[in-house]
Amino acid sequence: MIDNVNLIYFSPTGTSRKIAHSIGDGLKVSTITDLDLTYANNTMAEVSSNSMTVLVSPVYGGRIPNIFFERLGNIEGKGTPCVLVVVYGNRHYDDALLELKNEAVNRGFIPVSAASFIGEHSYSRKDMLIAEGRPDVCDLSMAELFGKESNDKLRSVNEWHDLVVPGNFPYKELKPQQPVAPLSTDECTSCGVCVSRCPTDAIEISSSDKLVTEVTKCIKCCACVKGCPSNARIFETPFTKFLYDNFKDRKLPEFYF
Repeated sequence: MIDNVNLIYFSPTGTSRKIAHSIGDGLKVSTITDLDLTYANNTMAEVSSNSMTVLVSPVYGGRIPNIFFERLGNIEGKGTPCVLVVVYGNRHYDDALLELKNEAVNRGFIPVSAASFIGEHSYSRKDMLIAEGRPDVCDLSMAELFGKESNDKLRSVNEWHDLVVPGNFPYKELKPQQPVAPLSTDECTSCGVCVSRCPTDAIEISSSDKLVTEVTKCIKCCACVKGCPSNARIFETPFTKFLYDNFKDRKLPEFYF
């Protein structure tokens, strides 16, 4: 019997966190251990033998961001079940779900179920909104249902078979990152909120009370943009318009059992 669930997620802009918590609600277990990998000071030494682990990652360029696996550290599944979830910005998740599954298996987890959900794209902005407000009430309701159905499968299956999920191997090639990062406008008050929101500590306040971003550390998650109370942080990229023009149709979550 499973009486403990480990919710493990990386969520700079909060979308993966919302999905993870709704799945946890649907699993209806006595104890939930919450592990937010967004910030480097959160760790988990091991998973217990009577637990199930829910791994939730955003999708960056059709792949799982390296930082997600890095911050998982040396966690091993030791034959315990897991649920695999990716959250993408309404374009596609490409090979990310397969990549997450393969990593989980390599770490000794047994995949029970998998799903893809949609979150507002990190490049979304006021005049070009991409998957605005998602995950919304409908998405979170489906995430809770997915949690329930995952628990139902766990209780009913006696013999495990390979969980088939979409994706290709070799995985989609990651293009070299351009040396760019969000910038501050004249409305910036140097309040420091973006400094605390950055998952890679790429932003600091200089001795002259100005924000400085170390471009090589920036993963373009845009947590600083979304979290700025003065709307004084911007990220200009032509990819925003491309996404806005070509991926307006509402994508729906997908479940795999």
